[in-house]
Amino acid sequence: MYVQGDRVIYGTIGVVEIVDIVEQTVGDVTRKYYVMKEYSSPSSSLTYVPLDNDALLAQIKPLLAKDEIVATVKEAKSADLIEWIDDNRARAESYKRILASGDRVRMLAMIDYIYKTGLRREAEGKRNFIADETSMRRAQKMIASEFSLVLGIPEDEVGEFIKNI
Repeated sequence: MYVQGDRVIYGTIGVVEIVDIVEQTVGDVTRKYYVMKEYSSPSSSLTYVPLDNDALLAQIKPLLAKDEIVATVKEAKSADLIEWIDDNRARAESYKRILASGDRVRMLAMIDYIYKTGLRREAEGKRNFIADETSMRRAQKMIASEFSLVLGIPEDEVGEFIKNI
């Protein structure tokens, strides 16, 4: 169980801080909730996760430690985890599943694959697919916010950190 003040990864939001644990009654049902706020966002919007909902609780993951980040980057660089899917919708759905899984190795591999695909397409005089770029930016944001917090570096230096591993 997490406590107020803990920072964790939640779903596709990325790093969130548990700002409160509350009990609320809706109708005649009383439940406890984690109240979470996106960590690096100026937004005041909150996410409520019921403590009795295993599916939503499964989307909460602890932050990686520094040595785990290094191991994750090395694993992502050494594996060929992403394959091209011709169908745009199927490819977008595949990327959506990777993001939702919270699997940092696959997210890093996806970022690298989409980036390299974009370079190849650019050399052919084409643009990268918008849905692919959107998935890549979402993954980059999730990775950068976590790695930045854990490593104590600015988010815009995370890419360089990854390149140097």
